[in-house]
Amino acid sequence: MTEHKKIYETSDYKMFKYLKGNRAIHEPWVRKLAELIKENDLQIPIIVDDKMIVQDGQHRLEAYKIVGLPVKYIIKNKWGLDEVRAINQNSKKWTLTDYMMSFVKLGNKDYQLLEWFVKTYEMPILASVAMLNGKGFVDSKTIKGYKEGEFKISDLEWGKTQARRLAWIGEFFQYYKKRQFIAAMLSVFKDKTFKWEIFKKRLQGNSSKLKNQGSRNDFIVNIERIYNHGTNPKNKIRLELYDYKR
Repeated sequence: MTEHKKIYETSDYKMFKYLKGNRAIHEPWVRKLAELIKENDLQIPIIVDDKMIVQDGQHRLEAYKIVGLPVKYIIKNKWGLDEVRAINQNSKKWTLTDYMMSFVKLGNKDYQLLEWFVKTYEMPILASVAMLNGKGFVDSKTIKGYKEGEFKISDLEWGKTQARRLAWIGEFFQYYKKRQFIAAMLSVFKDKTFKWEIFKKRLQGNSSKLKNQGSRNDFIVNIERIYNHGTNPKNKIRLELYDYKR
């Protein structure tokens, strides 16, 4: 079938299929769209390929099903998941979870393991990426690669260890899942002068000294003070602060 610019219309919703790897249907958004369509008589065509696979508009299609109105559609060939991601970024923005589940559905083992890690340890996605990518941190390049399917797990066991340590800290500190705190702890865990067992002992006796901070480096300074509390001056450590210019 050749490409057409003609707008078609149908009430046969079953003729449409969904693109494997596209983000999951977000039900609250579907209900909101259904209300808008009903109230404003919105008729925005969805875009499908010659196999009737929805390339753009899967949420609109579900909304039209709820309202019970015919759906308009345009047939365009040669679309793939990359084009769908691009157009969705300019409509309802993809979340980090959307990206993760997109690659999970495509069978990417690293993203499947990432999903397991996030659910098992109940950690934020970017924090989990930092724990698993071998670097202990994420930057704009890391996030861009994550969205493009380039995320790779470097050291699963190291990631598991840090997730368990953070969960233990959570018994004393309610902000243990805060982005800046996790970034600080992962930086500290990479520091060869830092000994986990010593810090555990210090934190157990001085948990009230661990305060909520506004930045990664402020947390690192706080952690260093707790670590060095009551320590012989010659055994005190100096933790390296994060260089934001790197």
